[in-house]
Amino acid sequence: MQAMILAAGLGTRLWPLTADRGKPAVPFLGRPLIAGLAEWLGGHGFDRLVVNTHHQPESIRRALVDLPGLRIEFSHEDQILGTAGGLALARDRGLLDPTEAVLVVNGKLHTDLDLAAVQRAHQKSGASVTMVLRPNPAREHFREVLVDGPWVSGFGEGRIPSGPAPLLFTGIHILGPSVLAGLEPRFSDTVADVYPPLIADRRVHAHLAPEGRWWEFSTLRRYFDLQMIGVDSPQVIAGPDVVIQPGAQVRRAILWEGATIEAGAHLEDVVIGAKVVVRRGEQFRGGALVRRDLLAGDDRGVVHGDRVLVPFEA
Repeated sequence: MQAMILAAGLGTRLWPLTADRGKPAVPFLGRPLIAGLAEWLGGHGFDRLVVNTHHQPESIRRALVDLPGLRIEFSHEDQILGTAGGLALARDRGLLDPTEAVLVVNGKLHTDLDLAAVQRAHQKSGASVTMVLRPNPAREHFREVLVDGPWVSGFGEGRIPSGPAPLLFTGIHILGPSVLAGLEPRFSDTVADVYPPLIADRRVHAHLAPEGRWWEFSTLRRYFDLQMIGVDSPQVIAGPDVVIQPGAQVRRAILWEGATIEAGAHLEDVVIGAKVVVRRGEQFRGGALVRRDLLAGDDRGVVHGDRVLVPFEA
């Protein structure tokens, strides 16, 4: 089965970390998020992947170099086309075979879900589409997916679930050949525009995947908190070429490539962007600190000289 990673979004809810790179290229535990996704797909037998791009496309390309055993092709969109439109463009460019099913994965995920089980369930169901769902016991703000037995029956209103045992859509789905072939090369979304008539005809299978890890990095707070899980005290994640001078106090921090933390600086509960210098005696907490020159005059956060701190809850 062929696979496509969706990486064309603007990443506005993860701003300012997406000022100089696409959201799938942001570091996760010290390496680009999308690199781990590609390797996960490769581990399930997908040796040829298609990736669509739009915002900061070179950052996505750089994140996917030198991955052994994978052939990756890119479909750049001058204008964002949405999930369905992006698939149609890749198909029309000959990057996706319309006679085969395609596995589609949102590029802002880290997961170890069992794709072999997803494929088996799709084939057994005979459905046109399989949506991979997950329980949402914490009632996080994801639109609720409604089911009737093994079939998707609709969606809840808004992003706050109301049912007794809400399910969320993981951003992982399989489109059968007839659906892929019928997509139109214009802006459209699979869930909002393509799936409703298929749902009405009971052609969208609901595959529940409660086991394994599924992390979705949609906001600054989620990006920070999820990476702190399982990281040993003092919970510092440092990328390449990071310098922490003796005497600096750093805990619960994510430090991107080339960051320098001088002696006497104090950091807690922060993301420090690429090549940021935190100077002696400075203290930062509760947000993302990035270089001001990356923001093209957008100083929505708190300006600190040549840097801007954007609070997690902004």
